[in-house]
Amino acid sequence: MSNFLGAVHFMGPALFVFKLYWHDQFYAKFKRYRDFGEDVYCMKNWKFTFWLLFLFAFNASYAQLSILSPVNNQVMQRDAAGFANIPITAYSYLPYSNIKAVLTPIEGNLHSGREMNATPDQIAQGFLSFTFQAESGWYQLKLIGTTEEGFTDSTVIARVGVGEVFMVAGNSNAMGLPGLGAKDASSNVISFNKTNKILNRENITVAPNQPLPAPTFEVLRKENFVFPNGETSWYWGELGDRLSARWNCPVLFFNTAWAAANSENYRDAATGKDAYNLYVGKFWPNRQPYSNIVNTLKYLTASTGVRAVLFSHGENDAQLGFNETNYFNHIRTLIANSRIDAGYNASWVLARNSVSNLLPNPYLPVLNAQNRLTEIAGFNAFKGPYLDTIQIPRPVSGHFESLPGGVAGLTLAAEAWNRSLADSLVEKLAPILPKYSIHTGVVPALAFPGAAFTIPYFMDGNAVPNQNIQAELLDNAGNFVDTLATNNANPIQISLPRELGNGYYRIRLTGTSPTLPGSVSDSFYVDKSYSQVDFVNKLSVRPAGTAIYVSWLLAVDPQLRQVILQKTRDGITYSDLQTSDVSPNQSQVFGYRDIDPNSEANFYRLKLSYQNGSEAFSRVITYFRNGGPPDFTIFPNPVNGSEFYLKATGNKADYALFDMAGREHPIRFSDREVIGLITIKPIHTLPAGSYILKVTSESGVVSRRVLVK
Repeated sequence: MSNFLGAVHFMGPALFVFKLYWHDQFYAKFKRYRDFGEDVYCMKNWKFTFWLLFLFAFNASYAQLSILSPVNNQVMQRDAAGFANIPITAYSYLPYSNIKAVLTPIEGNLHSGREMNATPDQIAQGFLSFTFQAESGWYQLKLIGTTEEGFTDSTVIARVGVGEVFMVAGNSNAMGLPGLGAKDASSNVISFNKTNKILNRENITVAPNQPLPAPTFEVLRKENFVFPNGETSWYWGELGDRLSARWNCPVLFFNTAWAAANSENYRDAATGKDAYNLYVGKFWPNRQPYSNIVNTLKYLTASTGVRAVLFSHGENDAQLGFNETNYFNHIRTLIANSRIDAGYNASWVLARNSVSNLLPNPYLPVLNAQNRLTEIAGFNAFKGPYLDTIQIPRPVSGHFESLPGGVAGLTLAAEAWNRSLADSLVEKLAPILPKYSIHTGVVPALAFPGAAFTIPYFMDGNAVPNQNIQAELLDNAGNFVDTLATNNANPIQISLPRELGNGYYRIRLTGTSPTLPGSVSDSFYVDKSYSQVDFVNKLSVRPAGTAIYVSWLLAVDPQLRQVILQKTRDGITYSDLQTSDVSPNQSQVFGYRDIDPNSEANFYRLKLSYQNGSEAFSRVITYFRNGGPPDFTIFPNPVNGSEFYLKATGNKADYALFDMAGREHPIRFSDREVIGLITIKPIHTLPAGSYILKVTSESGVVSRRVLVK
């Protein structure tokens, strides 16, 4: 394993890396002078080249704990008694003596809080998992770590809810359209503010049929999306407020409704065909609109739990003159196949509607079929509201509206749903709860396309014995990229795609019998220029009084035998501080207190010893007691090579290099090769002389003098 310099993801204080020529007495002194009105920083008396990780802007927030699951505003479906399990996955980057998870009621929640301590094994691994059982309401989740060194660190998820989760399905009058009077919901109503669909040039809605992204959640505002298809809060936000007020709990919505979809479309897609859009004369690809329904059941409500599917549909079929038998059979096939494909029997609540602006009178064949579906013995389908009496005649838009000066159709629809979801009905809607939880373990920091490594995981709950686990690659935003492996080994062996592009990625481990996603890992960086996997997930330094505390978290590396922490004061000679044996099958976190009150600069690295006798060294990290240089400092300066570095923080910028005659010299620049610095590489060899580096960003233009030997 080589010394990795690019995209090193540290928790806590800001970092930067620069190529430093070492001074005779510890470190180069910065000589500052003004030349042609520009600030220039020079380093004199160089002896050798040394790659340095330098911590600047050191502060008291070290983020040595990270909660990966749940995410903020997540709501878990409660059971019939009002309780839900809240699974928690976290990493720790420092060897704490105790780690405690605290669940505190907030926002008027009068139920009791909860506390739970991590086990010694979890603390040693730096990989933590807890499961709280909690009653209805909002909670704050806090993780607190304490050490024998006197550190106390914490991290918080501001809101986690126990309440009601619903999935919406149907057509455009369930999906929602912008500009028709949707309202903001209160802070108790939540959605995943995103869609996965586009309208292509042929006026066909296109959405993929693949594992859904890892969700994020926020309060449902009127113009928010409701993943995967909802385009506004529509009347669901108003319904959520009414339900939340009645039941004193948060409410979460997903929305799979699809514009222009009739019952035949749903039947075709549910039975393996692409559905035909009669209005456009083309097929919807990827078995939509069914795929979004079943994938939401598999990847979202399987994780949160769900009370019921709220189905509002029928206007299209009434306009097309579908007969009762066809509508009945089509929707029965949709419901039955969705349960088979999702792996659980969710309740469905069916609104009765058939009226539209083109057909102002109720259409009995559709209404009769909807009623019959709710009367099938043991089918777990129930009567929802009768919507054909609302906002008649329907507006020209063909949808409910709540526009100024008109009828508040959206509000009336929300009230109708609220009445139909009476407590007597909801008691019959057996909630679906996650059967088990998967906690995804520690990942490496850096890898390359085609790299192979293993990830441990922990499962709790009632998983199928020898459950197959699918390792799914996500981008840093949580979107699905590829499936990496499927087996029941623990740790699970995975291989990255050989054509994977540079960037940050994450991994989600998902059970397959039935599909149930686990937590999502921390991010790691992939770069085509790497040839080794860097298993040092995190390496950090912090002051401990007059001492310095070094800690590191190792991902699983079956070939690694031993890790030795080393230190240098002169940049040349390293001494061993601590030797640690490494477990081949689990992550581990280590720490060392270095008592050295007189040293101004301290440099640390890990010497890695492998089973085959080979050795390698980690990146170097240092702690300077007196802070760092200011922004827009160039290193080294004068430049004596093919590249130099600019310390720059803040917004993205463009960079251009000019000589003193105003001629531009082409350069390549990157903010990924070194963290906290911009790497500047002239494409052609620069003649000796003075140059100006021009930095253009949203905040303005800055120029810096560059001297080339």
